[in-house]
Amino acid sequence: MHVTASPLNAAGYPDRMESTSAPSPLRDLTSGLARGDDIAWTEFHRDYGPGIFRQLLAATRGDHDLASEALQQTYLRIARHARPCDSAPMFAAWLRTVARSALHDCWRRQRTFWQLLRNPLAAPEDATNEQEDDTLAEALESALAQLDAADRTLLEQKYFSGRDVRTLAAQLEVTPKAVESRLTRARTELRRLLVAALKRHE
Repeated sequence: MHVTASPLNAAGYPDRMESTSAPSPLRDLTSGLARGDDIAWTEFHRDYGPGIFRQLLAATRGDHDLASEALQQTYLRIARHARPCDSAPMFAAWLRTVARSALHDCWRRQRTFWQLLRNPLAAPEDATNEQEDDTLAEALESALAQLDAADRTLLEQKYFSGRDVRTLAAQLEVTPKAVESRLTRARTELRRLLVAALKRHE
């Protein structure tokens, strides 16, 4: 991995990500992503997916649907543009950039005059910078901390740990429909708390 400044291609990735040093676990992972290796993608989803979704959920002020759409678009862009990489900070910065870009494009496709009138806080006006990312992440953590403990656990297990609804239903000994209902209510409350937390940062 060259850590010196290099031009970015259209995907926001340095043109040269190669290194002459010994292979690292991150290089193995990113090489697998570049090849489309299923095992590498499973590892990536497990280790990086929750963090990316947290970033998107915070940036959308708790809009789960928009964050989910942006997450899928982020994965597609990563699949197209992944390159072998040895530098964890560079890879993390690239992932943030790809996620911001995907979110911004999703928002632009959804944006209408009436949507902005109904809910002007539902989407960011532009891609955020790293400082704004930190503010959004802090606001999200504050909102999660204010949630009912059971609702917080449910949201974290579903969206940050990747548990499916059937698994959660079996764990809670309720129906999948009941879990979906609880998730809907918890998302609504999280969004309310997140918007309030962001207003305190303004």
